[in-house]
Amino acid sequence: MQGELDASTHQILGVNEAGRESGNDSITDGRDLPWLQDTQKANVWADWGVTYRDVVVLDADGEVVGVYNLTDNDIGESERYDELLDLILSAG
Repeated sequence: MQGELDASTHQILGVNEAGRESGNDSITDGRDLPWLQDTQKANVWADWGVTYRDVVVLDADGEVVGVYNLTDNDIGESERYDELLDLILSAG
């Protein structure tokens, strides 16, 4: 999906839940997805109300404009993939 977004200003990155740092090496091994680590102080997951496997879509000002859960929506299905892509592209 990032390849489809490369022509735009949109970027996909991961944010790992605070306290789950031990998995960072395995989740990033062999991947080029930018990966950030939440902290207890920043507490982004709580601020955004994140559920495991949520894609949180932000606008240009960093405001949440949508959430798309990958457990509930298998983006291996083209319809779901297109829904997520449209949500990201509509964020502006």
